[in-house]
Amino acid sequence: MFETTLLITMFSIIILLILSAFFSGTETALTGASEALMHQLEKTGNKKAKIVNKLRSEKSNLIGTILIGNNLVNILASALATSLFISNFGETGVIYATIVMTTLVVMFAEILPKTYALQNSNRLALSIGSIIQPIIFLFSPLTKSTNFILRITFSIFGLKLQSTQGLINSVDELRGAIELHKGENESVSHERAMLKSVLDLSEVE
Repeated sequence: MFETTLLITMFSIIILLILSAFFSGTETALTGASEALMHQLEKTGNKKAKIVNKLRSEKSNLIGTILIGNNLVNILASALATSLFISNFGETGVIYATIVMTTLVVMFAEILPKTYALQNSNRLALSIGSIIQPIIFLFSPLTKSTNFILRITFSIFGLKLQSTQGLINSVDELRGAIELHKGENESVSHERAMLKSVLDLSEVE
């Protein structure tokens, strides 16, 4: 009986860590995917790109769902691990559980999935968009309640949430993207100069 309970608990912790890695990787992939590429793919009829763009347009719900889900599975996994270690090592099991779970969560549920998602953000975003969408719908009551509380909290402290950026910031962002267009040969330098000139057209009399 004890061995069965031990195996079930360990298996549950592994599943929860996998879910935590999924939420972490999803956040990085969907926020790091190329907006221009997703827009172009949607125009060509790519349904997965359309889902990604819809999710990104409702970023507060997306981030809220991911954070709630991630924290939920992490806390549950830590609680199960603490219970498991206490039953085997007594009071010192709390220390062991803290060390083990911190290591597992940081390495396998945070750094590893986020690093992979960062390097494969576009491909991963297209793959997981349809998976996270029903989860967002399932968590929507809780997410909306959380967002409502956040808005009230911000208003109490006189803070405002800006949903859009000004034109100046957008232009500066484009100039920065142009500067990142790497290459020192003549053709690349010419392309950079042409793109910059387009941005300067509004200032030409």
